[in-house]
Amino acid sequence: MKKQLVIIGNGLATMQLLKELEYQQTYQVTVLSAENVPHYNRIMLSSLLAQETDLQSITPCDDAWYQARNIQVLLNHRVINIDTSKQILSCKNDREFKYDKLIFATGSRAFIPPMPGTEMPNVLEGVIGFRKLIDVDFMQQVTRHYKKSVVIGAGLLGIEAAVGLAKQGMDVTLLHRRDVLMNRQIDQAASDLLIKELTHRGIKIVTGFGPLGLTGEQIAESDSHKVCAVELDNGEAISADLVVFATGIIPCTPLAKASGLKVQKGICVDAQLKTSDDLIYALGECCEFEGNTYGLVAPIWNQARILAQQLLLAPSDKMPVYTEEAFATKLKVSGIDVHSMGIINPNESEQECEVIEFNDIERSIYKKIITSKQRVIGAVLYGDVVDSQWYFELLQQKRDITEIRKNLIFGQAFCA
Repeated sequence: MKKQLVIIGNGLATMQLLKELEYQQTYQVTVLSAENVPHYNRIMLSSLLAQETDLQSITPCDDAWYQARNIQVLLNHRVINIDTSKQILSCKNDREFKYDKLIFATGSRAFIPPMPGTEMPNVLEGVIGFRKLIDVDFMQQVTRHYKKSVVIGAGLLGIEAAVGLAKQGMDVTLLHRRDVLMNRQIDQAASDLLIKELTHRGIKIVTGFGPLGLTGEQIAESDSHKVCAVELDNGEAISADLVVFATGIIPCTPLAKASGLKVQKGICVDAQLKTSDDLIYALGECCEFEGNTYGLVAPIWNQARILAQQLLLAPSDKMPVYTEEAFATKLKVSGIDVHSMGIINPNESEQECEVIEFNDIERSIYKKIITSKQRVIGAVLYGDVVDSQWYFELLQQKRDITEIRKNLIFGQAFCA
């Protein structure tokens, strides 16, 4: 008889794990999803918002795919309790499931900072995060009668949301507390080029200030209130019918914590993705490894590969080990190419660094390669990302660049 493998959550981490497990014959796999729609590629939500794709195109697998792999996906099955002693899960719809091994892939939720207008029970209508399909549905619906939007936070997701709303015809203001957009991924020079391009697309950019609170107004013939402005900490205010917070994420851990698992920022796991309970694992945005939590795809793909190996481990197999690796980040906005990897500012490194730059403002092309001891340790690329993968391989392989140093900034073709 096959063992029962139950996965809580139906997001990117779950899908990648299922792909890694492929046609395994050890487990009957059951995926419990709190959402009412099949798995969709959350990475493409910004493209869906911008109407550059549709839901069918970002739904990668049909029923036949799951059936061929002994996978049962149950929608509208929100898990509310886990009896770890009996190895039984209980759902909100009163169904129960026995497990031999259990995986938390509960993902994360949008972090919306507490301030007037965002706190229960007085959350204003028109105030949302940007994490799920329901958020995209809401934004596409309200753009038909709302005209002004403010996106708070100019990281990857915030910029993608701002561009998507602008393409819907909204008046968009992108608000960022730092002076540098995508400050975790790029530097001032790349940010200046990005601001120039976003402004060209009709998006107003406000940097150096943050939100102090939201102002609301009563909806006619209703007890409800909708947002009408964002108050800034410099005393000014920005009119808004819609406010989208892209201010970070929080791992979804309440169920794990209530089940007695060790939880800090995320669900704590070891190098085999195992939690404090030997029969329970966690991966993706809900987990924490050596103090790190995750919001980007690359490390989650690595976790899925390691966990699949762990689940299918034979007695004679070597124990798989998850380790932190360097990864590249990319902005997913059509017509804007921004990639970064490794260390982006020399003062972030304890090593003695050298910076190699190429800046063609007229053509909006900027490259910065950071090296140390004749090895690439970081890069920022704007406008020309043809050699992004090659630079990333140099960084990963810690290759000596002494012989190609003088042509490194011009790319692989000049260093052949």
